[in-house]
Amino acid sequence: MSSFFWASDHLGWGVFAIVVFMGAWWLLADLVWRLTSIRIVKLAVFAAGGWLACVALIVAGFYLSGS
Repeated sequence: MSSFFWASDHLGWGVFAIVVFMGAWWLLADLVWRLTSIRIVKLAVFAAGGWLACVALIVAGFYLSGS
């Protein structure tokens, strides 16, 4: 799991994957907010829940692969 955070004197691929995912998730949430009429609290709850689930999948994927 240590290579998730730091490997060969640079950030690990796990951290990089989460950072890229966070940017894409932010853009998707913004697009949904602009294109639909949804309450901001409901959107925030769904966005946070989806973000947590996907980050957990990224971490689990790196953990199970041994990277």
